[in-house]
Amino acid sequence: AHAASFALIAHATAWLKCHYPAEFTCALLNAQPMGFYAPATIVEDAKRHGLIVRPVDVQVSTWDCTLESCPQSAGSFAVRMGLRYVKGLGESDWRRIEDARRIAPFVSLADFVRRTELDQGALRALAEAGAFEGFGSFGAAQDKLDRRMALWEALGSEAQATSLPTVVQETSPAFTPLGAAEEIAWDYRRTDHSPRGHPLAPLREELKAQGLVDARTVASMRHGSRVRCAGLVICRQRPGTAGGVTFMTLEDETGFVNIVLWPNVFKRHATLAKTATFLGVTGTLQAGQGVVHLVAERLWQPTLHTDLATAPSRDFH
Repeated sequence: AHAASFALIAHATAWLKCHYPAEFTCALLNAQPMGFYAPATIVEDAKRHGLIVRPVDVQVSTWDCTLESCPQSAGSFAVRMGLRYVKGLGESDWRRIEDARRIAPFVSLADFVRRTELDQGALRALAEAGAFEGFGSFGAAQDKLDRRMALWEALGSEAQATSLPTVVQETSPAFTPLGAAEEIAWDYRRTDHSPRGHPLAPLREELKAQGLVDARTVASMRHGSRVRCAGLVICRQRPGTAGGVTFMTLEDETGFVNIVLWPNVFKRHATLAKTATFLGVTGTLQAGQGVVHLVAERLWQPTLHTDLATAPSRDFH
């Protein structure tokens, strides 16, 4: 009975993911926290399957994730991330945004600050999450409002809204725009995921220079191949029926690598195996009948020239 129930759930899940990818992804994200995979993994897998995931935006996002018509996206819908994913923003803050937006759309960041009356903590959280990018910079013809400038404008507007009216002419500071890796890092810091990119994507050339192959390449290699790869640890499992064997999954911008750790290897690298969020693995590939595993022989900590954004892994459930 248990096997039959599991098979039915697996079949229905696979069918929904195949035929209704946007609806399936949106529902999973709105049901968090639940299940085996973290939101960052759900978002990245959806993007790899052709689904467009759009970031939080105070002008259009609701509290939950929603669907937006998009012919270019898998299933003809894009997923708009909900403001519930912004750490530091509460439902009471969302209700202020919703009430103000119901009266009239926001025409500028200053208008948003004035009408929502959010405190500095909420404004900082939204700015760092990139939720103000749609306003553009000081009305200029720019695609988005850079987050450093958004912080400056939001906190400055909040201070003006709580002080006596004055006429002050100030020169706007010139902030260095965030690079691709920085944008992703800010996303992870505030939302634990990034619609804008995977943390390893901007670092791929650096990883290639170290002789590290990506997950897509690993999946195409022959049985018995020697492999050196690195990725974000998204889960660790040690089933009671596996005789002490530990299974790990590494993720990069191209997919997943399944790692098998025999007890002696786990014991030799116990600290890294238990705690590393970004892990290097050397081992031998086992491939057959469409299933690929990397049997680890050594674990190590890759060296990068920048801090890496990561999300919490799901461990030993």
